[in-house]
Amino acid sequence: MQPLELVGPLSTSLPKPSIEEPPKLELKELPSMLKYLFLGENQTLPVIISSDLTLSQEEEVIHLLKENKEAIGWTMADIKGISPSIYEHRINLIEGSKPSREP
Repeated sequence: MQPLELVGPLSTSLPKPSIEEPPKLELKELPSMLKYLFLGENQTLPVIISSDLTLSQEEEVIHLLKENKEAIGWTMADIKGISPSIYEHRINLIEGSKPSREP
């Protein structure tokens, strides 16, 4: 059995939060009772709200979400306190080897 080889850190730089650098997301069609609301400029930072809200309720929700948008996690970089080494997973293979599955 070969001894374990120490591997350096997986990530040298931390990804930027979505508020600074909005992610490019693929928005899907929603049921008629829901709609997208964007908290960032140029239709970035989407959230989903009910389409049954009145105009005043929707304005209240927009105000509340914009005040607290740092609390929403659009990407893993937005979740504070979690090191990228925890959610990044890489398997280093021996150079030239091919993965195989055994029965």
